[in-house]
Amino acid sequence: PSSLTRMRSVMETLKNDHNNVLVMDTGPAAICGAILDVLADPVLVINIGNGHTIGAVVSENRMLAIFEHHTRQMDAQKLDNYIVRLCDGNLNFDDVFNDGGHGCHIQETVVFGNIRSIIVTGPKRQIMENSAFDVEFAAPFGDMMLTGCFGLIEMFKRKFELMLD
Repeated sequence: PSSLTRMRSVMETLKNDHNNVLVMDTGPAAICGAILDVLADPVLVINIGNGHTIGAVVSENRMLAIFEHHTRQMDAQKLDNYIVRLCDGNLNFDDVFNDGGHGCHIQETVVFGNIRSIIVTGPKRQIMENSAFDVEFAAPFGDMMLTGCFGLIEMFKRKFELMLD
């Protein structure tokens, strides 16, 4: 979108020399990378970054619901509350925004009890060590540090229908 001026500038610069260009925010890239090792479906993924935390419900490779908040305002108890409400469809944009976050969008609900796996990634993932839920810490292909990179590569492959080994 035109409002994302930095991403748009990078995209236009790269387009001059290359046909296939994909620019992606680190949060969604980490979510996409975190699910690469997951066999369960549907899954809830939380990327707890240095500045922002993103939670998403993913099923059949589709993001069904997502919220974004500031990491400094989150703890395990608050995240537990947010993820249950996100899944059940009881978290809305105003709830997150009025709490100091960026917002929430729910395309489809997946009742929390139907979530088969809760995956956590990001540099501040240790926040969820105190979660009331059984969480797994992402390590796609055995390397947690490259979760976002693997997600970006996977999305590039899908967007341009490439078969890479």
